Amino acid sequence: MLNKNITIAVVFVLILGFGAYVYQDIKKKGIKAPSTPSSVTDTGIQATGDYTLEQVPIEKPGFKVPDLNRPLTFSTDLPPEAKKIITDNVARLVTILKGDSSSFNAWLDLGSYRKQIGDYEGAREAWEYAAILAPESYVPWNNLGDLYAHYLKDYLKAEQNFKKAVVLKPDYIGGYRALYELYYYSYKEKANLAPQILKDGLAKNPPNTDFMVLLAQYHKETGDKTQARSYYNQALDMFNKTGNTSMSALIQQELNNL
Repeated sequence: MLNKNITIAVVFVLILGFGAYVYQDIKKKGIKAPSTPSSVTDTGIQATGDYTLEQVPIEKPGFKVPDLNRPLTFSTDLPPEAKKIITDNVARLVTILKGDSSSFNAWLDLGSYRKQIGDYEGAREAWEYAAILAPESYVPWNNLGDLYAHYLKDYLKAEQNFKKAVVLKPDYIGGYRALYELYYYSYKEKANLAPQILKDGLAKNPPNTDFMVLLAQYHKETGDKTQARSYYNQALDMFNKTGNTSMSALIQQELNNL
C-alpha cells in the first residue's frame, strides 16, 4: 500500500508540475523581468561593501534550434505511470515547438522534463535556447544554474548562471540563496564570498529575515559570535514587530545558546 501511495503521489506531482524549475508567471512571448529595467544587464549589481556582483558574460549557443527529434531516454528510476505522463507531455511539447520554435514556455517545460528523466544535456540545450528567445527573463538562467550546480557539478557555470538571474531580477531571493549555498557547500574555492552574497540580497530586499537568519547561522558556524548575535537580534526585532511569536521564540533560543 505504501509503494502504491508513493507511485500515486509521484504521478500527481508530475501532472501538476515538475519542481521549482518552471515558473508559470510569465507569458509565452514578449517576456520581461518584472520591475527590472533593461539597463541592469549593463551595470551589474553593486554590493553593500567593496564587493561587486558583476554580470558575467556567458557563452551562448548559436541560434540553431535544438534537435526536437532527440530520443527520450530515461536515466532515472520512475514508475511506468510517470514515464507515460512524461512521454506524452514531451510529444505534445515537441509538436508545439515544431509548429512554433519561438514558444518560450514550451522550451522551459521541455527542459524540465528532460532534466527529470536524467537527460541533462537535453535540458541544457532547451534552457539555453529559451534564454536566447527571452534574454531579459531570469528563469532559464536560474534553471541552468541549478542544473550546473546540482547535476553537472560545474560550479563556475553554476555561478555564472545564478549571477545572471539575480542581475536580471535583483529582488529574486532564491537566486541569492542559491549562490550562497553554492559557495558555502560546493564551490569551496570561493567559500569566502558566501556571506557577502547574503548581504547583497539583504541590501536589495530589506528587511528580509531569511537573509538575517542565514547570516547569523553562517557567523555562528564560523565562530564569529558577535556578528551572529547582531543578525539574530535584527531578525528577532523584525519577528517581534510582525507578531511572529513562534519564530521570535526560536531566535531567542538561538541567542541564549550563543
